[in-house]
Amino acid sequence: MSTKTAVPVADILRIVQEYYDSVDSRDAARVADNYLVAPDTTLQFNADDPIVTVEAIKAFTAQLFQSVSVKHTMIEVWNTPLMGDIVPVDLAPARSASTVTVVSTALPTFSIDSRSEMTRVAVPATSIFTIDIASEKLVSVHNMFDLAKVYAALGN
Repeated sequence: MSTKTAVPVADILRIVQEYYDSVDSRDAARVADNYLVAPDTTLQFNADDPIVTVEAIKAFTAQLFQSVSVKHTMIEVWNTPLMGDIVPVDLAPARSASTVTVVSTALPTFSIDSRSEMTRVAVPATSIFTIDIASEKLVSVHNMFDLAKVYAALGN
């Protein structure tokens, strides 16, 4: 398998950075604009069930942004498959020749306003992005980080 993609590296970096920037903006419509409008477009956290469809992703992020803001730093993107072409490709939706899958790490800092105080939690994260080559839109984003720390901060 070739480690080359049909999407130039600069475009992959731009697409991933725009996703992080849109999340950091707390604008649910801007986040949703990054996704391909398709019935199997997904956003997933860890092993939780995926959020399916752009409208559901938009509704989820709008609700999240009511109490949480995020700022991503230390972003790294692997635009080619890791360790000799090993990138998880068995995640839904199915990968195809019309998509490219890349991995990114980042340090999102969550700021949670509990009305009495602002709590900040930094949690290292890894994300798997599957990008539709033709539209340069996201087919899926799978985020993996310790949600328990964020939930605990929300409970304060």
